[in-house]
Order: sequence, then structure tokens, then C-alpha cells
Amino acid sequence: MNYEQFDKLACGDRVTLLTALELLWQNGRTMLQTEDESVLMAGCVASIGGFYTKEKLHEVVTAAKELASLETAEMIRCLRCGSMEMKDPDADKEGICPICGGELEYGDDEPLDNGGVYEWTCPSCGATGKEGYDKVFDKHYDVLDGDGNPYPAPSDSAQDTALAVPETAERPASPYAAEVLVMDGSRVNALPLADAAGLNARFPREDWGEYFWGFTCFSRQNYAKTVPLDGVDEIMLGIQCTQGGCLCVLAICWHMLSNEPVPQLEMFDEAWPLFHAPTFVSVLEQLTQMSQDHALTPDEVSALLIANGFTDQSDRPLETANG
Repeated sequence: MNYEQFDKLACGDRVTLLTALELLWQNGRTMLQTEDESVLMAGCVASIGGFYTKEKLHEVVTAAKELASLETAEMIRCLRCGSMEMKDPDADKEGICPICGGELEYGDDEPLDNGGVYEWTCPSCGATGKEGYDKVFDKHYDVLDGDGNPYPAPSDSAQDTALAVPETAERPASPYAAEVLVMDGSRVNALPLADAAGLNARFPREDWGEYFWGFTCFSRQNYAKTVPLDGVDEIMLGIQCTQGGCLCVLAICWHMLSNEPVPQLEMFDEAWPLFHAPTFVSVLEQLTQMSQDHALTPDEVSALLIANGFTDQSDRPLETANG
């Protein structure tokens, strides 16, 4: 069975396909490939014969044996790319307002490499937003109701923990800043709601009340003297979770160039969504301005991150190490 045959079966006779897949998963590839078809038919008659005709059971067994010949990678490709789409009943629908269910009116479009973005307005309730397409319709995001409020609203946990951060000379006060209690008992700035709104399109099911901006500096870690580093120093920064782990992370590494340590930004594609977060964009702009006359040091970058609401998670935080 090839992809085209799989897709044709998915479109024309999904019951046969799903039953064949169940037969494959219950019995395994080896058994289906080696067992005689008559034996498989007898087993199917005994188990599900009351629901299918003999001719239909023969189609199921034939399809199952063909599926068993597929390599794992090809099977995954068929399942992901074939006509097997099964959406959550609450999933976004193309052309339909996610708030009131009315039909959308479209405005400007923004073409992308693998799809595009279309701005829309709902005449029924006044909501606005964008439809994202990744070759096919993806989902709604940046949705604002008729009063200009984000939809859906931020989680209650994020709202309940909102406490204003005082204005500093290094950055303007943000109405989105908050504090949350982390596991070790210390308090950190929660992810600003503006950042959560920008990232929600890529991570729509995250509980943003559990996330915060954090970083570590290699030279201020306890393992710095025993663990080798391909460079002079390194800062790992990104969005961390109070329950442990990171959502997105990247590195600023210092390498020796012309006898001077020079920072280099290093990131995998998993961190690209950070460019949708206003805090991260602002940090990059400030780094650009500060680096006009000299190469920034790890301490200078650390201080800038702290001023922008990042929590220094290093074993020896900057204030302690320099205090």
C-alpha cells in the first residue's frame, strides 16, 4: 500500500481502514505478514463477524496485510498527511467567528512561505482577528472581542497573581507584570500578558500563569569549573516553567575573536516564536543599542535581562556574585 492508496481508502471507506488499523495494532506487523489470510479471516469472523459481511471482512484483512508492509516512517506520513483529519469539536473553524459563530469578513492578507495570514472582522459582534494558514487553514489567533479585549481571556491563575512591578530607570513600568510563587519559595516575575498573547498562536494550550522569563550564566554556575564549555562564557535564556523545564530557550555565547570575547546569539528553530514576544524584541533592541561602542560582557547582558523582568536562576545570581 502506498500513500495514494491509503488516502483513497481514508476518503472512500474509512470504516475498513480504521478496522484494518485496529487489526494491525492488536496483532502486530509480523503476524499479519506471515499468517495465512484464511487464518486471519477465521479470527475476524469469531471476533467481529456479527458486524461485517464476509466480503467486508476480506477487504479488512487485505487492507491490514497491506498496512503491515509499510515502514514505520511511511505509516506515520500516511496518518499525518492523509485524509484522516479529526478535529476537536471546539477547534477553530475557517470563516467562522470563534466568539459568536458569525460569518467573517476578510481584509488585508500577509503571504508567508508556507501559507499566509488574513485579517478578519466579525460583523455580528465586532470582533477582530487573523486566520493563519499553513498551506491549509490553521487556527484563529490575535482575537479581540468587540471591546478590544483578548479572546479567550488570560487564565484566572495569571490574573489572580497580577501585582504591578515598580518602574525602573532601565525599563518603563509594564501593566502586564506580575509575581508568582515558585517551588523553591522565591518570587519571580510572571510572563507578561502581552508576551503570552503573542506566543499563544504557537502554544495555544499552555497555562501562561506558570511561565516566566529566566536565564542562567555559565560562569556563575557551580559546575562551571568541571564542565567544559566551547567558548568563554554563556547565558541561556528563555521562557521557563514554575513546574520545571523550558518552553523556548536560546543562548548568547562569548567566543574569542581578535583577542576579545565577543557575544554570539545561538538558537534552534524551537525558539523562533520568541520574536513574537514584546519583551524579547525589546531586549534585542536594547542589546543592539548598548553594543554600538563595545562588545557586551556577560554581566552587562545579565543586568539588562534582570532590568527587563528576567529572573537570574544561576547558582550565584548577579547581585550575589557582585555584591
